[in-house]
Amino acid sequence: MARSIAEKILFSDLCRLCEKISSTSVKDKKVEIYKKYLNYFREYGAKLQRENPQIDVSFYPVLRLLLPQLDRERGAYGVKEHALAKIYTRILCLPKEGHDAHKLLNFRAPRSVGGAAGDFADVAYWVLKKYCPDKGDFSVEQVNSHLNNVAMHNAANDRRQMEAELVSLLQNMPATDQKWLIRMLLKDMKLGLGQNSLLRLYHPDARELYDVCNNLEKICRVLRDPSQRLHEVEVEIFSPFRPMLAEQCDVQKVDDFLKHHPFCYVETKYDGERFQLHYKDGTFKYFSRNGYEYTDTYGQTAFNGLLSPHIAKQLRADIHTCILDGEMMVWDSRKKFFRPKGENIEVKSLKPDGYYRPCFCVFDILLLNDSVLTNKPLEERMKYLENVFTDAEGVILHSRRKKVTTRDEVMDELNSAIDDKLEGIVLKQPGTVYKPNSRKAGWFKIKPEYTDGLMDHIDAIIMGGYYGEGRRSGYISHFLVGLAAPKKDKDGNPVEFHSMCRVGSGYSMSKLEELLLKLAPHWQRVKLGQTPPGLLWTKEKPDLWIEPCKSYILQIKATEIVRSKVFKLDYTLRFPRVEDIRYDKNWNDCMTTEEFDQLRQLAEGKLYSRHVEPNDSSNISPRKRRQVASLPLTLASQFCSADLSQVERTSNFLNQKEFCVITGCQNLSKQDIEKKIHQHGGLIVANPGPKTFCVVSDECNLRVSNIAKTGQHDVAHVDWLLRSLDQGILLPWTPTDLISASSDTRRKLNAKYDKYDDSYTIPATIDTLKHSMAQVEKLGDAIVPDAEQMAEMDIELFSGPSPFGIFRLCYAYFDKYMRVNDPTSKKVDDLELVALDFIFYGGVVREEIDDKTTHVILHTRERFNEIQEVNNKRQRKFHIVTQKWVTNSVKQQKRLKEELHSFNCEDSGTE
Repeated sequence: MARSIAEKILFSDLCRLCEKISSTSVKDKKVEIYKKYLNYFREYGAKLQRENPQIDVSFYPVLRLLLPQLDRERGAYGVKEHALAKIYTRILCLPKEGHDAHKLLNFRAPRSVGGAAGDFADVAYWVLKKYCPDKGDFSVEQVNSHLNNVAMHNAANDRRQMEAELVSLLQNMPATDQKWLIRMLLKDMKLGLGQNSLLRLYHPDARELYDVCNNLEKICRVLRDPSQRLHEVEVEIFSPFRPMLAEQCDVQKVDDFLKHHPFCYVETKYDGERFQLHYKDGTFKYFSRNGYEYTDTYGQTAFNGLLSPHIAKQLRADIHTCILDGEMMVWDSRKKFFRPKGENIEVKSLKPDGYYRPCFCVFDILLLNDSVLTNKPLEERMKYLENVFTDAEGVILHSRRKKVTTRDEVMDELNSAIDDKLEGIVLKQPGTVYKPNSRKAGWFKIKPEYTDGLMDHIDAIIMGGYYGEGRRSGYISHFLVGLAAPKKDKDGNPVEFHSMCRVGSGYSMSKLEELLLKLAPHWQRVKLGQTPPGLLWTKEKPDLWIEPCKSYILQIKATEIVRSKVFKLDYTLRFPRVEDIRYDKNWNDCMTTEEFDQLRQLAEGKLYSRHVEPNDSSNISPRKRRQVASLPLTLASQFCSADLSQVERTSNFLNQKEFCVITGCQNLSKQDIEKKIHQHGGLIVANPGPKTFCVVSDECNLRVSNIAKTGQHDVAHVDWLLRSLDQGILLPWTPTDLISASSDTRRKLNAKYDKYDDSYTIPATIDTLKHSMAQVEKLGDAIVPDAEQMAEMDIELFSGPSPFGIFRLCYAYFDKYMRVNDPTSKKVDDLELVALDFIFYGGVVREEIDDKTTHVILHTRERFNEIQEVNNKRQRKFHIVTQKWVTNSVKQQKRLKEELHSFNCEDSGTE
């Protein structure tokens, strides 16, 4: 007899639910599908309980699969896309150099996998489809059991047993089920419904309870009935919760908070890991910000672990339960200060009495002697906290707290934090109650990086690119950036670049698209085992690389410089983001490794050193302002005009026509093109005027866009000018030669070309046709013809039936499902290829037998009578034929008579 509902539910059914939700584009329909499943689950559970009152009908086994990223009861699986690709290659015996193995291992590359690039589960589905069984008989309970074993073996570092568990799952599942299993393993479901939506649809209070307890099992146990509300959410001992968070704040804007309160608390912003300590009658438990448990490391009792034996001595005797919120830091007992989190000191190097040891810095209390304190104001909670433990250096400390009443006092505290090389400060309003997972509840974090002008920047060069995922799938979304090594060539240019960090945020999509457009012609694929000349990296390798001389510089802002063996520099940036793309700088102007070392040593790794001033509203520091004021105003070399004094004229066919050159092209600079114009009798101007013949550019940058908006000048591609110079005449303009046309030129072109730039008189070529079709798409005039329109086109193009439209105007239902008109479960896969042939040759496949259906295609006679009954009830009859009607028609390149392929005809042997 089943012990739980999870033993009764097939994993395949859950995967079909996920497929339905994922494939639906409208969110309201996704919600409706999920609601129907929840209602069905509850009704089914109630039915099972009537039959067996002892059965467990909790939704938890299903919910933990739908929300794998929130499941804290199961440890990490220890597998990523590359490891799964290797497992599949091995169990399917795929040749390592074969097409399928290449797809799996290069799932992010659009050239390898097309539109599915970046989604490993989707790529794997299309590869596995031809290798996997048609049906799966795993239950939800069995899948959860296998996943528990995977996590257990990973925790024990037993890779062989962990992979054996995965293989037992992967070898016996249909491709669709495996797609969703992979997403569960990778903890990225891509349903199109967020975790908040899924929780709230299960129960209106589920999100709130999860913020407190971080426990899906508890949610499903406490909130079974959606009609019963959770009126008061309490923090519970030994149950982790999402901690309260602080909102970002600029120190210049704290007046708004101070004027509503007689005072505020300012606390040190520690650079550690957010932790909560639960204590009850001698038992300790430690949880991270995300609800992961670290009790084994820090100790469950006063007799084991790195921390609990020491904390036990500091607790007051009358404390029998408490929950403390704070920051876990690393204390350096030799230098008597906290080591920053960015130094990556491993837990295994921490010792209770060693140089490095853990220290818990406490700033809040949520429960004391079984009384929940979350609804009490912060000022009152602090009074309770003072009487819980006594401070011990390097073990447990009360967070340093000070009352402030003015903005100047807050600035003094921030400047002290800058001097002490700390992250910043936290401003807290005294009347705030504790709201788990809330970032707008009266706490404000103030860091130097939130105030303009306090941070130093790093100019790094793009060395490589990474393909993105999700909405950035198939596009470069992250960059590997580096710095120039001291070694230079004879011209003084750097010849070696060392990787420093990976960056993928800070810019808008429009800025990213503009940058990618400039970089697109120069990307090269990174080959296995090869490092491009001059580019040095270690473990962190990009998907594509680019020559430095064809690259651009990114101005990067970060929190600090930290050690890292992942990059060639042995250092990297913490929380890097792109602040600007420096098109005004040459590729050889990026920061050098020597300048980077000087900056790192100047402020001990921090990227800020100056104080904030009470009346400093400028975005630039006084030091930098003085430096800028003393510098002469100069124009970057790529924008300067050419020196024409030494250039001789070789012809005069340009006849003193005036040109304004904005940019060069791939092989020629702006100055080179200006010299060519001068050689052939043209004139050069820096800005277009009333006598300017045309503007020349190779890209539509901001300046070209502004010129185009006036409608007064023609902006021609550099390629048109170079072709004209080669032939010795000014070639007539076509729409493809112009980036923008003046109103007069546009009027002349309209008389020769239609709105899609297709000539009325000149025969089209492949290139001009491609351009015209792109214009159709750009103008939104593209249409998808229906079957009737395609049939009319067949008659016009072929003067009769088209050999590519054999099944035009045929609407067929393929009998490949378990139940007629129910596409939820497949029955016959043999009809899949037949259906593809049918579609390729103009037919339309119907998922159900409806009024438009003209044909029903059967694989066997088994369902003939049932389909015939449906046909008899219809006023408009359809043909019932075998799949040979399709295959034979394709072979003979014409639509054959249906009567010759009916079951009656085949049974009699006449075909």
